Amino acid sequence: MIPERPRLIGIHKMQCANRRTRRIWQRAAPLAGGLLLAMLQQAAHGQELLLMGGAHTNPPIHGDDDRSAVYAYSYQQNLTDNWYATYTYLNEGHVSGHHRDGHSAQLWWRWLTPGRQLALSVGAGPYLFFDTTEAQDDGSYRNHHGVALQASAAATWYVSGGPWMVQARFNRTQAWSSFSSNTALLGVGYQLDHGRRDGPFIAGTRTTALTGDELTVFLGARIVNSFESETGFAAAAEYRHGFWRGVEGTISYFSESSSDLVQRRGVAAQAWLNGGFFDDRLTLGVGAGPYYATTLHVRGPDAEASPSRWSALLTLSASYRLSSHWLGRMSWNRVMTGYDRDADLFLAGVGYRF
Repeated sequence: MIPERPRLIGIHKMQCANRRTRRIWQRAAPLAGGLLLAMLQQAAHGQELLLMGGAHTNPPIHGDDDRSAVYAYSYQQNLTDNWYATYTYLNEGHVSGHHRDGHSAQLWWRWLTPGRQLALSVGAGPYLFFDTTEAQDDGSYRNHHGVALQASAAATWYVSGGPWMVQARFNRTQAWSSFSSNTALLGVGYQLDHGRRDGPFIAGTRTTALTGDELTVFLGARIVNSFESETGFAAAAEYRHGFWRGVEGTISYFSESSSDLVQRRGVAAQAWLNGGFFDDRLTLGVGAGPYYATTLHVRGPDAEASPSRWSALLTLSASYRLSSHWLGRMSWNRVMTGYDRDADLFLAGVGYRF
């Protein structure tokens, strides 16, 4: 006979784990819709890629020396001369008690000068953030996930009409479950598609399939999203199938080495939005989906006794075709857990396309 109280405690723990898993997907849903808008391949071509650096401009969060450098990279998809969409990764650095970064999807309106070399833009959209916070003397911390509103303004100069560009951008991130921030960024970009006219490039759609099937083997590093950023070895194997141009699916196996905080191995399934450039030699894509841990050991302060084996996985990936069949691929995977053991997997590998 199982005592009633321990059985109820076990049921309660399972219910808490399920609620945490549901919250992860509820928060990821707005990002998924924004990514679909930002990278939808049925839209006209005209992709641009930017790398930017800058700083917080708002008053210090907790103290006079509470400042941090920030950086970002951004993918821009031109829809019309006056409208475009962006997918941006923003790392807000380290301020007291917070290590925060995130992904935003924004819709923009812009005004172009008659010569089309200067564009002034405003945009807004959801910002899915990941905040490592609440460090304690015993080494415990929390991985806080949330959705904020990000409103931005930008000035873009197309150098000699393109393909190189310079952009200054200001972001206001309005968060209700974390701190709000102002960030100013300056960076350079390159038009992956460039036409005869100066400035933003708009062209017809592509409908042919981008990829068939791929098998890729990866090696790399795992970094736990704690205040100590524990590192370890990671490996993965991936099967990728292209359904039609810009839309792919993957099934992957991940092995994350053991650390003082977590050991995890498991399988993941992801849906992808993908773009090809330079005669499809280069591909850039973003994927999201569930990650199930077949092996899971959680250790350290505040370790849960029975954490959910389900997590969410968000991945940015780039590949370069080396020959008609062989390719190199690099991927950055963010594992989003409900038990405060988020991690980044930085992987590089060789694949075979058939």
